[in-house]
Amino acid sequence: MSSLLRVGDQVIHFKHGDGLIVRLLTEGIVEVQFGKSFKYVQESSLTSKNWLEREQRKNNERKQKESERQKKIAAEDKKRHQRNHVIALLERFSFSTAFSFYQGHCSEWWSTEEYVALESSFKEKQRKILQRDAILIEIRSRFVNDFLGAVPFFKSVSSDLISEQEFESEKLSFVKNWISANTPSRGGMKQLPDDEQIKAIASVNGHIQVIARAGSGKTTTLVNRTFFLLKHCRVKPSEILILAFNKKAALEVRKRLLVLIDASAEAAVNDEVISRVKTSHRRKPIEKDEIEAGAIESVAANLNVTLPHIMTFHALAYAIVHPDESILYDGAESDSQSLSGTFQKVIDDRLRDPLSREEIRELMLAHFREDWDRIVEGRHDFSRDEFLKFRRSLQDESIGGDYVKSSGEKLIADFLFEHDIAYKYENNHSWGGINYRPDFTIFLTAKSGIIIEYFGLKGELDYDEESDRKREYWRTKPHWTLMEFTPKDIASVGPAAFLEKLKFNLEQKGIKCTRLSEDEIWSRVKDRAIDRFTKASVRFVGRCRMDSLTPGELKIRIASYKPISQGEGMFLNILQSLYTAYLNRLSATGELDFNGLMQRAGELVSSGVTNFMRKSGGGDLASLRYICVDEFQDFSDLFYRLLVSIRKFNSRVELFCVGDDWQAINGFAGSDLRFFNHFEKHIGSSRQLYISTNYRSSRSIVDIGNNLMTGLGIPARAHKQVPGMVIISDLDQFEPSNVEKERHSGDIVTPAVLRLIGKALADDMDVVLLCRTNELYWSVNYSNQEAANNRGIQRYLELVRSFFPDGLKERITISTAHKYKGLEKPMVILLDLVARRYPLRHPDWVFSRILGDSPEKKVEEERRLLYVALTRAIDKLVIITEGRSKSPFLAELESKVSLSAINWDEYPARKGATSRLVVKVGNLKGRGGAPTFAIKDLLKASGYKYQSQSWAKGFPEEGFHIEKVKSELWCASADGVDVQVLDEMDVLVARFVIHDRQWGTVFNKLVCSKGSDSSEANG
Repeated sequence: MSSLLRVGDQVIHFKHGDGLIVRLLTEGIVEVQFGKSFKYVQESSLTSKNWLEREQRKNNERKQKESERQKKIAAEDKKRHQRNHVIALLERFSFSTAFSFYQGHCSEWWSTEEYVALESSFKEKQRKILQRDAILIEIRSRFVNDFLGAVPFFKSVSSDLISEQEFESEKLSFVKNWISANTPSRGGMKQLPDDEQIKAIASVNGHIQVIARAGSGKTTTLVNRTFFLLKHCRVKPSEILILAFNKKAALEVRKRLLVLIDASAEAAVNDEVISRVKTSHRRKPIEKDEIEAGAIESVAANLNVTLPHIMTFHALAYAIVHPDESILYDGAESDSQSLSGTFQKVIDDRLRDPLSREEIRELMLAHFREDWDRIVEGRHDFSRDEFLKFRRSLQDESIGGDYVKSSGEKLIADFLFEHDIAYKYENNHSWGGINYRPDFTIFLTAKSGIIIEYFGLKGELDYDEESDRKREYWRTKPHWTLMEFTPKDIASVGPAAFLEKLKFNLEQKGIKCTRLSEDEIWSRVKDRAIDRFTKASVRFVGRCRMDSLTPGELKIRIASYKPISQGEGMFLNILQSLYTAYLNRLSATGELDFNGLMQRAGELVSSGVTNFMRKSGGGDLASLRYICVDEFQDFSDLFYRLLVSIRKFNSRVELFCVGDDWQAINGFAGSDLRFFNHFEKHIGSSRQLYISTNYRSSRSIVDIGNNLMTGLGIPARAHKQVPGMVIISDLDQFEPSNVEKERHSGDIVTPAVLRLIGKALADDMDVVLLCRTNELYWSVNYSNQEAANNRGIQRYLELVRSFFPDGLKERITISTAHKYKGLEKPMVILLDLVARRYPLRHPDWVFSRILGDSPEKKVEEERRLLYVALTRAIDKLVIITEGRSKSPFLAELESKVSLSAINWDEYPARKGATSRLVVKVGNLKGRGGAPTFAIKDLLKASGYKYQSQSWAKGFPEEGFHIEKVKSELWCASADGVDVQVLDEMDVLVARFVIHDRQWGTVFNKLVCSKGSDSSEANG
């Protein structure tokens, strides 16, 4: 109460009655006068009459203030509502009504200056809205009537009226609607572009780079954009130039564009092609592409359709230059090889000179003998990890031409070759169902000899365990001798002493080791060496020409260059003069190569020659408005120089360059990714767009491609939501059936491939087999193949197709990964994802180091090639590998994602044209000893082969009867033997036991020939 009582206050005490406060003391004690007496009482026992009065007054004051406040709030609310009403009128731009209301209700409390300022702001807003609406109307009008002028107009207006995002949205909406309205339907359906593609189609101002992932509709986008330019933007066909990198691509663009312009053209072109094919049979044969090109031209003329200029870079150069010289080029195997032929003549001229001939001989022998371990160890600029990566990316090639796995193997292979010792490198041996390939097999007879194993990874647990199993395997082979070596055997004594030890060991086994003379060695490798030298020289000079590097400039570069090996240095010295000799020959013979044609075209354009002329018509580079470049990732310095020359006389021309850096796989031919990766540096101010949606492949296939290219750019997106299938087939884990082993002896890959294809065709899927090179990695048994019409992978295709009937075999194709770029199939079988194929590093890479090549660049290009191979599949991708020699790319993928291993039970063995049975002769269980060992020579003489603890022989199923087996030589000596008969699917169809030459039937479900029956009996 101390805060409520005051001296002089009248109070009431519950006992003493009324009183007057005299003094306020400490600790709640108060002196109070009650009548005439004074007493000290507790403050808490008093009630103040004055406090109640004060509180009443305070309450009254508060009520008065609250009333005043409420009146003020009401007044403010009224003002606010009035102000908001005025603002609402101003927002509707009702300026007169707003001013009248202001004068009648607000002028007393709202200053005129403030009102006028607010009114002015709304008038400015109205002006901007009217201006924005007018601009939008103008933009939309320009989209309709002057699309190309819409962007410049937009850039001329204030950005605070319409944002770039709003403008883009308006533009894309218009183009999307236009494409939808003008795209002809096919089968009642319209295939319309997605938003990313629409953005690229709508980008018709300035230089544009489009990064288009695999299966994203790159060609479709290019064609639609051209169609939009022609039909809506009213760009003349003569003002558009589309450059493709091969005839087929150019032809595809022409055909698609013609059909888009006039839907009736598709049927007309097909009819014209059929007609021309029939006619061509009566005259000189014409290539299919040439027939189709002529048909397109004819139909376009009949429909009165003028197409833009669509051609390859080389066709453009030819149309500019019109050379008198004949053009040299190397095409596919069936095409011209005139470039290599001419270069071979230059080399032949050099070989006639004894000194030059000796130079080339020394070069190639030195190159074949290069010790890459020693060379790489000299690279002191490498860290340990870089060293290992660099070394593993290289292939060792023996002087005899074998690509071996290590320098130790190369040392052994070179010794055997130089000492005229015949051997097989990685010859197939069937070992318990595993396709075992020891390093070196030296045959003494067809069934005996020496095995040399170089255990290069000794010290690794798994490897050592496998090495022990190999030793044990050869211990069971009495006619074979195993010699084994490790890197320590070489390092501890040096290569020379090691080879002396190898020589001693071989001579102890009766192998004569007499070294061939250098002349004899050269005579044996000469053809291969000269062929390799020619190919390396053609590639090198071609790269110099692609890089616009003259012989003089090459000489200067070589003078300041440090070769990595003796062979490289010798090669560069020879190529200096050979390059000059090649150019001199072209001049003397009136010939010109494609690169020279490109150079001359660039020079002519730079000098002011801008006209070009083809059979289908001509044009003027100076009048072009648009140049579209397909597959821009394959751009080269020569193409760039020609482009620079064109822009020199036509600065207004705008570029549209589309490609995929993930599919840049032609570096070996001179393509250079620097133009793609640094587009603005080489082309100028530009926009970069992405087309990322893959419409080709199922989700799992898109995912594996993305995982391979992780960290190298924006990934692709799968349009299809079906998962698809990616499976791994490790042939180390594949066990062929007995019939497959008999039919494809020593060949592990073909039975697996036949199973895969058989299942695919049963599921109505076309199949392509993809290889890294034109030669299979695997050993193939061609013994039962009729005379082959082809070589390499085409021969293998003949073999595979021979197991399928007409009507199905045509659905099986084969290709190298390089040649299959841009193509697709429902099922892809990647035949060789193994260490020495992906990455494939040919030893001749070293010759192009001076031109900028490196193992790192080559390995990354190999990664991109694998990406191309993987993304050819639509629904199903099968990857064939070898667990003991797995590609590092596959190991990397398996560390990122879980890849399913194949279940071979779902892929039954493929029956041949003639059904087969296999008879297996083994030891009867529980008999003891080895009964078949006693009759093994008789079994061999009867044509049986030892496989997995038994002897096996195949028979045609038709007409087979067990009596045929009973009549064989070995039966007369058999005792304690188990005889099993299996069909193509490895199903047991009959079983017999032999005791002391007497046969007993366990069961017999054979379909026998006439006069005999099937029976079951107890043995």
